[in-house]
Amino acid sequence: MIETFSLRNIALIDELTLELSPGLNIFTGETGAGKSVILKSVGLVLGERATTDIIREGTDRARVEVAIVPTSNNAPGRPAKIRLTEKDNASEKIYENLDGDDTLILSRQINASGRSRSYINGCLVPLKQLQVLGKQLVDIHGQHEHQSLLRNETHLNLLDAFGGCKELRKQVHKLYQHRQQLQQEASEVTQALQTAASEKERLEFECEELESANLEEGEEDKLTEEARLLNNAETLFESTNRVYAHLEGDRHHDMSVVALLKTAIKTLATLEKVDTSLSELNQQLESALYEIEDVALEIGRYADAVEFNPRRLTDVTARLEQIAKLKRRYGNSVSEMLAYHVEASEQLRILHLSSEKLEHLCSEVDKVTHEAQQLCTALSVKRKQVAKRLSGLIEKELRALNMDRAKFRIAVQPQVDDTGPFLLDERRYAFRKDGMDSVEFLIAPNVGSGLRAIANIASGGEISRIMLALKTVLVQVDDIPTLIFDEIDSGIGGKIADVVGHKLKQLSTSAQVICITHLPQIARFADKHFRVEKTVVGHRTLITASSLAPEERIREIARMHGGKETEHGLAHAREMLAEK
Repeated sequence: MIETFSLRNIALIDELTLELSPGLNIFTGETGAGKSVILKSVGLVLGERATTDIIREGTDRARVEVAIVPTSNNAPGRPAKIRLTEKDNASEKIYENLDGDDTLILSRQINASGRSRSYINGCLVPLKQLQVLGKQLVDIHGQHEHQSLLRNETHLNLLDAFGGCKELRKQVHKLYQHRQQLQQEASEVTQALQTAASEKERLEFECEELESANLEEGEEDKLTEEARLLNNAETLFESTNRVYAHLEGDRHHDMSVVALLKTAIKTLATLEKVDTSLSELNQQLESALYEIEDVALEIGRYADAVEFNPRRLTDVTARLEQIAKLKRRYGNSVSEMLAYHVEASEQLRILHLSSEKLEHLCSEVDKVTHEAQQLCTALSVKRKQVAKRLSGLIEKELRALNMDRAKFRIAVQPQVDDTGPFLLDERRYAFRKDGMDSVEFLIAPNVGSGLRAIANIASGGEISRIMLALKTVLVQVDDIPTLIFDEIDSGIGGKIADVVGHKLKQLSTSAQVICITHLPQIARFADKHFRVEKTVVGHRTLITASSLAPEERIREIARMHGGKETEHGLAHAREMLAEK
């Protein structure tokens, strides 16, 4: 609620500070006295548009300051829940320790240059923060933009609060968040797969190529050696045969190494008979003969085994060329290529897993969407039932406020969305955190007029009475602690004015109410009564306002009733004040 507000250099106001009651605060005064200037000033500090013509002539800046205790209507000893869309370090410090006894000082300075500055508890903040905060703490009802009940999102919240839809809506919100999270994960996986699409194709090609190559460790060395032998087969065959001939010869060839050794052994055997010392040498020579015969035998076998195979040479050469080609892509050796094949296969496996994960996520999204659609449909049905009951209660209040021909309806419509996830009756519908519905308060204030949005009502008086009816019914679920009504008495009088006064008084037991009125039937219910006047001081006209003492209230009520402070008028004013 607003404890105090102070104005400086606003229009014809020099300086003005007023302390308000937590109940019903009434502002009265002659037409043109400046009551609406005070109301407009409160709107400025709540973030409404400011123009330089509000600055008092002869000064370079104007300032409005409001002290607010953000208590809740539903629990006056507890703080209201304050939500900000933009925060900086300064504002974080302002709110982090806020409780029901703390006071918020909202202020705004408008300079003649057209610029303005906004402050919360002395900290400079963006104007947006005043607007966000102001919408949660004060409702101004009249020809002003600062009215929560003109906003459709407020209609939805109030309908759900009034109808006890909190638990069902909480479940919807939970499913909405879960679905958003699944969609986000699916989007990330999809994006990763799209980014890796070409990578996947490359990996699949490489793995298939390496798989079909069927490389083996050490294969290249073996093939290189085999190719060398096949390329030199003729040389090997001819040379080994010559060596064999030199060693072994044939029976027609007495110049072979074997033949010569045999001749030498025979000679030594003869000499050994003469000199026995030659026996050992002869034995060595016989051993050498055996070794050479073995070598000759192996060389002969080697020569016989030499392969003349051009086809095999072609195959080996082709295989080596294939390996060389693969090495240019995948590594400097077969070992490196085998290691790369393992790595690429693992990357491909991960990509395949991502595809499976995406399929799973899409399946989960479908499952959650189906569950959410059922829950949102149930919530929509309940909202329509609550809307019908609430519309009847508000129409009853409107009749009591001299709008007995007014029709009030609450439109609950699922929102059609061609890209929405819900499919009902062959049409697609949106899914938001609060469900699938759009809720709007509609009214036809007069006979013959069609239902239209409350925001489109032209008359400030009608708007104020409509808001009073709404607030009267919804006060227990509407958590805005301060309500300001302007022009609420437009076009009414007599008993209806008395009804309006009673309802304002009743409303002020749950929320702070500030009201500008010209009717004594309403003013008499004030917990605190302020009179606004224009006075001439020297060569200047000033707007002043003051809280009225009991006797001053009597005179003001008498003035409002008959225009003159006669004894009869004063007596009647006393009766009116006593009857409340």
